[in-house]
Amino acid sequence: MPGSAPHNQPRQRAMVQSAVIAETRERIGLSLPLGLGLMAFLAGISSMKARLEDPDVMLHIVTGRWIIAHRAVPHVDFLSHTMPGAKWVAHEWLGEVVTALFYDAAGWHGLAAMAALGLGLAVGFFTRALLRYYRPAQCIIIAVAAWFVVTPHWLARPHILALPLLVAWMALLVRARHENRAPPLAAALLMILWANVHGSFLVGIGFAGLFTVEAVLTASGQAARVAAARQWAAFTVLAMLASLATPNFIDAYLLPLRLLDMKFALSVLQEWKSIDFQKLSTLEIWFVLFLGVALFSGIRLSPPRALMVLLLFAMSLQHARNADLLAFIVPLIAAPEAGPQLARGAGRDVGARAGDWLDQLARPASGRGIALACLIAVAAEGAALAFPFTLHNRFAPVAAVRAAVDGGLSGPVLNEYDYGDYLMFQGIKTFIDGRADMFGDAFLKRYYYATRGLSDELPALLEQYHIAWTIFPQDSPAVIQLDRMPGWQRFYTDDMAVVHKRITAADRR
Repeated sequence: MPGSAPHNQPRQRAMVQSAVIAETRERIGLSLPLGLGLMAFLAGISSMKARLEDPDVMLHIVTGRWIIAHRAVPHVDFLSHTMPGAKWVAHEWLGEVVTALFYDAAGWHGLAAMAALGLGLAVGFFTRALLRYYRPAQCIIIAVAAWFVVTPHWLARPHILALPLLVAWMALLVRARHENRAPPLAAALLMILWANVHGSFLVGIGFAGLFTVEAVLTASGQAARVAAARQWAAFTVLAMLASLATPNFIDAYLLPLRLLDMKFALSVLQEWKSIDFQKLSTLEIWFVLFLGVALFSGIRLSPPRALMVLLLFAMSLQHARNADLLAFIVPLIAAPEAGPQLARGAGRDVGARAGDWLDQLARPASGRGIALACLIAVAAEGAALAFPFTLHNRFAPVAAVRAAVDGGLSGPVLNEYDYGDYLMFQGIKTFIDGRADMFGDAFLKRYYYATRGLSDELPALLEQYHIAWTIFPQDSPAVIQLDRMPGWQRFYTDDMAVVHKRITAADRR
């Protein structure tokens, strides 16, 4: 009918717009997960200095190089002069090999690319998993919030390589429970890779156990409970057996227990401290955002899922580094229940046209899109390589160590804890370094009290370990003590570090 044409025009325009959007998306082939992952990668390689702001980066390079050269995993110390032959569990050995390969291939740029790739893959996998339960616009907010939380811990270390494995594992568990089945047994073999990359595999084992309990408790009927127990227990046990396929075997499980027993180390090592609410942090902002959404939207979770969320909150409050787990796991385990609740309380995503774009981008990327993303990533890394980068941060006393070496200082050194990894990177055996688990609580406490002026142990340490020279930050209490100590003199000073040397008979002549 002639009068019906005007009523059809908005619908026709919408159909044309949708067709154009679909055609554009097909031509480019990108997807929302791929786009966010690529953005994370580009952000990572453009912020090299922040990605390398950690002393353990150099420990992992040295260890990885040793493994490659010797085709073996170290089990005793060879990097310090205080603990030679002591038992050392190199629990991140595969991640350290990857770290060394990236560094040897492209130097510090390579390590920044490794950190960027790890988070990029994690964000991409995370977004893809979220799209199964949440609206696209919600997925963007959740994924970006997780990215934001992990930023302070976004470093070129093996844990960043394990983050995509964590996301993939949790997505696997959540999907299996949502579909009321156990994960495929073959998926448990992912633990072989994860357990050799980083110790966070224990979190994956723990949640497999928690989901096993949930599956049994929520099954209806005795037969269903027995079937759930059998299927989930088989998967969890296979995952545990797979995680033992490492050069460290059972030590991979015992090491975290030893770390938890090191009360002094946990109280003084920055990465293991609890969150400081006196300073605004990314984790605190995430807390407020999460609680705000939960309160305003009235999200309700089943008791098992609520307990899992509370467990992750408690873990992140106890140790700030667990913020990564909180930000990436909570949205996933809450997703099957929270996603539909949020969808009922929300209108269409950010407008019709934008909603169409997001719906199209929610589809998986095509081969063309993946190839385009890889091309952009390679081009960006190539452009970054054109700009030379010199490592210079508070963990690398470059000038002081060079002055000590050029000045002929040799023999055992007493060093600042955070300088140990740089010293080993320069081929100098350390007094202490980032392997706190190997040195032990008693050694660490004695060292800490002596060098912080909290005890009178410094002269005893110098004599017991035949220390020939020392290197500490300029504002260290150890520097003040050494300045006043007979038999010692300043050898080098800059705005970062001070080197002292023992006065020898030759110096007195």
